[in-house]
Amino acid sequence: MRIQWVSSFSNYLYTARKWLIPCLLTLLSVSMYTQSLEHPSSTYWDENYHIPSAQKNASGVLYMEPHPPLGKMLMGLSEYLIGNNDNIDMSRLLKTDFINTKKIPKGMQFFAFRLPSALLMGLSIFFFYHSISLLTQHRAIASVFSLFFIFDNALAVHTRAAMLEGIQLFFVAMAIWYVIYRLSKSSTVSYRTYSILGGVVGLAVAVKLNSLILCLLLGILVVEEFLHNDKKIGLKLLNKLFSGSALFFASLSSVVLLVMYLHIGLNSTIVNNHTYKASSHYLHAINTRGSWHPETFYYGLQDNYRYIAEYEKGIPRLDPCKKGGENGSYWLHWPWGGKAINYRWKKEIKSAKNLRHSRWNKRKKLKHTRVAYSYLVANPFIWFSAALGIFMSATLIVSRLAYGTPIKDEKLFRWISYFTLMYISYLIAISQIERVMYLYHYFIPLIFAILNLSLLFTYLFKDKLISKNYWVISSLVSIALLSIGLFIWFSPLTYSTPLTDAQFTLRNWLAIWEMTTIK
Repeated sequence: MRIQWVSSFSNYLYTARKWLIPCLLTLLSVSMYTQSLEHPSSTYWDENYHIPSAQKNASGVLYMEPHPPLGKMLMGLSEYLIGNNDNIDMSRLLKTDFINTKKIPKGMQFFAFRLPSALLMGLSIFFFYHSISLLTQHRAIASVFSLFFIFDNALAVHTRAAMLEGIQLFFVAMAIWYVIYRLSKSSTVSYRTYSILGGVVGLAVAVKLNSLILCLLLGILVVEEFLHNDKKIGLKLLNKLFSGSALFFASLSSVVLLVMYLHIGLNSTIVNNHTYKASSHYLHAINTRGSWHPETFYYGLQDNYRYIAEYEKGIPRLDPCKKGGENGSYWLHWPWGGKAINYRWKKEIKSAKNLRHSRWNKRKKLKHTRVAYSYLVANPFIWFSAALGIFMSATLIVSRLAYGTPIKDEKLFRWISYFTLMYISYLIAISQIERVMYLYHYFIPLIFAILNLSLLFTYLFKDKLISKNYWVISSLVSIALLSIGLFIWFSPLTYSTPLTDAQFTLRNWLAIWEMTTIK
């Protein structure tokens, strides 16, 4: 009877694998990203900016920021709903745009502010898994390469904070999945698909402006629409493509404007006479018409985008000779993890009498120092593999165009080309920006590169995957183990586990990372 029950349960798991695998991966991802969000109990990096902005959202206070407001609105909503700090005087955050760590209100909790980024990044694995699964038609490949999004140290340390990227990448993942999903259902693209895609891209843009690279997804829809019409360009097709594109941009703009309308309408209280150089028209409209009036929105929208433009002009260029060190880096260094950023550190000093071999330490009058780091450092296996995949994909595309190399799988080849071109296009666009940029600005092309790598692996080994070749299956297992293993190795820098200088040095693999110990 027991054997029969075990057999039935095994059969159930096998038949339920279609939904069970992504659910388990999502559960793993969410648990990884949302653990210990209350630590550290102080702000670091852009939390010093975003948390005051989020608190202003929770309190309805007027503010302007260099980024679109959706990310801070979600953080503020989380703080408002959870209410961890209801009994704490948070007024200090309403009077500043940058809160110094030493001026954080006593007893303030950070969980609610950090939850939106961490939770949405954890949930995004659902879309990444299904995107890979739909394109490769192979659950093992989708499962293994989905681990890249869970066990990357840079993603883990950054998106578990009150940052914008976890929220942004959720909408990026949703947009990519939606395109793949709709194209897998039908060879023709409906007007509704163009409109919904524009809305999802609009949500990503409403978090960070570099999400505009997702407009290239519209190009994928247009190309696929053209290819599935037997490559015949007629008036009907051109009208469809033009109308679909117009719907996409109209939907994108509508979402961004709606977010801005909510931002302007909800946040109208002026604290400490801090108006962010708001125009007299805007201030007059707030006082006479109210914050929700169309006239107020008109002037408020102008002032908010003026503020963003002026702020961007004031950001300095990359300065490698900067006194005290430059945290920014060249975009060419990003695929290799440069430059890693030391977000936060805390020294832990123990006297010799508390250590092993205390007699030796006492005689030498030594003290044992360890440092807990929160370091933005890449999982080198994931980042290097993704970069190698882009290089191999570019070579494959060039060989096809230049030498007419036969294509093994047209669908996979097209999607490899799409993600490779999106990756290259992003870096070309970034190279034109003069202001200083940071390693986390590479997260979006990293997503493209990981998705591309999964498709390239399938393209190269599809036949052997079908025949369940031992070496290919072993390779997949090795990829999973290396991803997890190196994540664990670098996890002290991710979860602030104290390290000695020697232990830190063992994790400082490349000079391009520019990692330094705290003395």
